[in-house]
Amino acid sequence: MKAMLGMYYKIWVDAIAAEKAKKGEEGSWKAFTIIPMSILQGINLLTFLFLLRIITHGAVPIVLSLNIFRERAINTFLAGALTFFIPFVIINYLLVFYNERYKLLMKEYSNNDGKLYRNYFLISVGIIVIPLLLKLIF
Repeated sequence: MKAMLGMYYKIWVDAIAAEKAKKGEEGSWKAFTIIPMSILQGINLLTFLFLLRIITHGAVPIVLSLNIFRERAINTFLAGALTFFIPFVIINYLLVFYNERYKLLMKEYSNNDGKLYRNYFLISVGIIVIPLLLKLIF
């Protein structure tokens, strides 16, 4: 568990350093870090749920249904955001940004010039292609 959390923080430090290098210390680097990282984590959850749905032959729902508005598209968007985005924003904020914890993390973990962040992005986005191809084939 500790090794997994360590890797999580290493990726975050790399992402923060990469965005700070682009946006500057006073820029909007926090938003440009937490939003893409939360989206990538949501993609990873989607991939996991998609694989679970394939294994269970459709017994596991990917997105829970939500019926607040009359428009189905709005309900689907909200359900997706509540499942795949908002929880990760909250968790990431509490683990990385709350009380400026990222400053301690930047001292504790080394920066890899964005390579770890880039690899995490490529793996997260690339791995969703495999279940989609399996779905199309079978």
